[in-house]
Amino acid sequence: MTYIKEKTKQYLVNFNQIPSPATMTAQEARAMRANYPPPSIQPGKVASIENKAVRARDGYRIPLRIYTPDGKGPFPVILYYHGGGWVLNDLNTCHVSCSLLAEKTGAIVVSVEYRLAPEYKFPVPLFDAYDAFRAISEGMEGLRSTGSISVAGDSAGGNLATAVTQLAREEGLTIDAQILLYPVTDLSYESGSYKLYGKGFGLDSDVMKWFGNYYIRTHEDAKDPLVAPIYAELAGLPRAFVLVAENDVLRDEGLTYAKKLEQSGVQVKQSIASGLVHSFFTKNDVFEEEIRQTIDEIAAFLNGR
Repeated sequence: MTYIKEKTKQYLVNFNQIPSPATMTAQEARAMRANYPPPSIQPGKVASIENKAVRARDGYRIPLRIYTPDGKGPFPVILYYHGGGWVLNDLNTCHVSCSLLAEKTGAIVVSVEYRLAPEYKFPVPLFDAYDAFRAISEGMEGLRSTGSISVAGDSAGGNLATAVTQLAREEGLTIDAQILLYPVTDLSYESGSYKLYGKGFGLDSDVMKWFGNYYIRTHEDAKDPLVAPIYAELAGLPRAFVLVAENDVLRDEGLTYAKKLEQSGVQVKQSIASGLVHSFFTKNDVFEEEIRQTIDEIAAFLNGR
């Protein structure tokens, strides 16, 4: 039997009254989201929050938001890629959660605003994600860093994080860990959780297909390991924290990906967010306690516990 927290039920009542992005263009969906009120939850306590930019391979300036924790440092670094199906959202979407992540892990969190589809289809968002990683990892952009760098993200951002680890492995660059929160790992839309949670649980199956079709250029891209890491060679990738939401169309592909990582010799810590739904990690007004619990799990993982 499906377990859903009471606060999740109320969240879904409100969420399901909002028009579906699948009935809109990308531009219309962005305009609708721009009118959402900002969260009332205060950001985490950090020493500084700074907006910067690094250069992409085509000269584009990739916006970053850097959250530096209290203390003298040096600090490890976590690169964070926001969710939104490669189509929606920006640095503000995950602002509070990234500040809490910096406060509670004691890491510098660098949030990356990659370019969005459909204006910039695969591989442009991925290349932005990777070019930001390279700029930080090779130059550290003046950060008081230990030299340890991890990649993280939720949903499509988790997907980008997985692909960044593949590209880094090919170039011999070191990533300490990957932190994947209900990541997209497959674009077949056929898992059991798609059948269970395909309507009314925060990420409808038709919306996920809307996202995927905007991101890919051709049907062949849907099987590219950099789009669907479920098909990738996973040996030699960094240790992974994989969290899925219990009531989410992406649940089963996240669990399958975690299992394939383990089978490939990668150290994996797996977590299921009981009673929760997709996108909870950035819904600060509703899921403040659950977000903090998730960050506690991430901090324990990074510290080897």
